[in-house]
Amino acid sequence: MSNKAVANRYAVALFELGVSKGQANEYEQDLALVRDVFVQTPELLKVLETPGLSQEKKAQVIKQSFQGNVQETTLALLLTLVEKNRYTTMPELLSEYKRLNNELKGIAEATVYSAKPISDSEKEQVAVVFAPKVGKRSLEVTNVVQEQLVGGIKVRIGDRVYDGSVKGQLDRLEKGILAGK
Repeated sequence: MSNKAVANRYAVALFELGVSKGQANEYEQDLALVRDVFVQTPELLKVLETPGLSQEKKAQVIKQSFQGNVQETTLALLLTLVEKNRYTTMPELLSEYKRLNNELKGIAEATVYSAKPISDSEKEQVAVVFAPKVGKRSLEVTNVVQEQLVGGIKVRIGDRVYDGSVKGQLDRLEKGILAGK
């Protein structure tokens, strides 16, 4: 089974438990903390990848690193991932969990491509304009700079793309001219 499929199973199980306990947001925060710790201390991952280290020692490292900092359920999940050698699924697990929790809250993730960085107020304007178009209460907007767009923006929300960039307009104009010949 692929890492993504495994991560999705764990994410769904944790999410359903989080919803039933009213702690879905807390679990999401826990998973983000775990991701941050792994990013900031790559030595932790190296310890978990050490072939000669027993599962008990790896579990002890996880407990020392996270006990008291995350919910008991999150800690139990981490210990299960270590026990089953599935700790490498953490990035996919967090991503899927966040998607599920955002879906519950009526939030979608949007990527705004622009020729230059956009401000926080511009991100908010994009969220206000596009959230109703995709039937969501809110959008979490991320900006990606693509200088080849020349000007304007291109917005990707899920599998939908709204292209208001100068490059997109030129491409559509070119197709129209070529189709007219």
